[in-house]
Amino acid sequence: MSAPTRFALLGPVEAGKSTLFHALRGDGCQARKTQAVEYDGEGCLDTPGEFFSHPRLYHALINTIAESELLIYVHPANDLQWRMPPGLLEVNARQRVVAVISKIDLPDAQADAVEALLREQGFPGDILRVSSLRPDSVAALKAGLGLSNYAVSAAAHSTEQVER
Repeated sequence: MSAPTRFALLGPVEAGKSTLFHALRGDGCQARKTQAVEYDGEGCLDTPGEFFSHPRLYHALINTIAESELLIYVHPANDLQWRMPPGLLEVNARQRVVAVISKIDLPDAQADAVEALLREQGFPGDILRVSSLRPDSVAALKAGLGLSNYAVSAAAHSTEQVER
């Protein structure tokens, strides 16, 4: 069995990164406000939205995601603003980049409009959609990301937070 793909979730505050992280892990944990980088023991991580949203923290984000093979940009379906730091996705050409439109189950979700926004802004990769609260939606997303076999191991059930 090959090693799992190391991925990093990144995006603005309140994008749904932590909820998605736990849904992909299948650990049943409730998301809480991410105050530090959260690692799963397999090389996959959830980054705080503040890393993405504050220019003075861009270096921390770039260093944190450097070893990831897959960058997953999470953008909520009810947010029609583009906040991608210029050049962030071009830092490491070997990384696969995918956008995930989250929160598609919200009453004010506008997934088609968000996808159009991402394309208008030149997002280079695949754009997928998910409701992190629906197991069928998470399973479809995992398949689309090539993470079908990804799940938290018993040894790595609790995540480790590391201050950077």
